[in-house]
Amino acid sequence: MANLPKEVAAFMEKYRVGFDEVWPVPGGKAYAVKHKALERIAIEQNITFDRPSVVACDLASKSMIVCTFGKMGEKTEWSFGEASPANCKNAYFAAMCEKRSRDRVILKLLAAHGDLYSEEEADDFKRPNPHVTRASDLHDGPVSGDIPDVPAKKMLVKDARPQFAALVKEMQRIQDPIELREWGQAQAETINAFPGEWPQMFRGEYTKHLQSITQQAAE
Repeated sequence: MANLPKEVAAFMEKYRVGFDEVWPVPGGKAYAVKHKALERIAIEQNITFDRPSVVACDLASKSMIVCTFGKMGEKTEWSFGEASPANCKNAYFAAMCEKRSRDRVILKLLAAHGDLYSEEEADDFKRPNPHVTRASDLHDGPVSGDIPDVPAKKMLVKDARPQFAALVKEMQRIQDPIELREWGQAQAETINAFPGEWPQMFRGEYTKHLQSITQQAAE
């Protein structure tokens, strides 16, 4: 996801959303974000909700519509959440209906609805591969060997998220392939300090950016 839309990248940086919490939805023109990430942001931004209003409910057909009202500071928003056999395969259709309405309100209050959608918005918005944090899930080419695999003390995930986003942003400012390779080697210890498969994920981002600027230099 090296070429994230600027609105999505800005949202991720501002609210410390990890690369494992956002992915492109089918069609590639929008991005989905984890429900849990939106709940976390709502707490951090002091977003509050009124009791949802049930617009329609048919237990026999497993269909429901609710309207949720939310507030962040002086700003208020509302949105519907719908769940029925036509758009929801989850057996807990009432809970899904509530999630959809709350997540839409959160995104509206954050001025991000349209650029980002909740993973609960539609069944096909769910991440198809739960191991998307692997580099092989994020790009088609080989993982670059420019960044050496050096020993490093692993960061905590809460510390890694903002540092990962900042490092990707710093990397993307570099437009010269030689400078990028030198930078990658200099940042090896920091990159290898990321937890889990994040170092491989970063190498995937690095490879895509290197390929892009190398092609531009050749044109």
